[in-house]
Amino acid sequence: MSTDDTGGTTANDLGGAEDMLSPMEATDSDEVRNADGDEVVDPPEDWAAADKFGMSSEEERQGETLDQRLAEEVPDVTSADVDPRDADTTAARADDPGQIDGTPEDGDPLFPVVE
Repeated sequence: MSTDDTGGTTANDLGGAEDMLSPMEATDSDEVRNADGDEVVDPPEDWAAADKFGMSSEEERQGETLDQRLAEEVPDVTSADVDPRDADTTAARADDPGQIDGTPEDGDPLFPVVE
């Protein structure tokens, strides 16, 4: 005989008002979201790192060639790539009126100097 006086009722059986889900239904793994509100992400179908060179002991002993290493590299691409056509106009822009020349001591200070 048990001394448990819950009568076999659990929190999952209690539920709430008619329009509320029971605690078990409210934490359904398909409906749970992250704190950010994003949906839960499923893991990838395959393990991509296992396909790389050097995963077997023979490949590890043999070593990777320089050509193989270079083939794996991905170039850095930025939106600020230098256009070779702009290199010719760089010298012309050196005389731009906004160009700062001279030393800082040549002009008046921007802020009051306390001596």
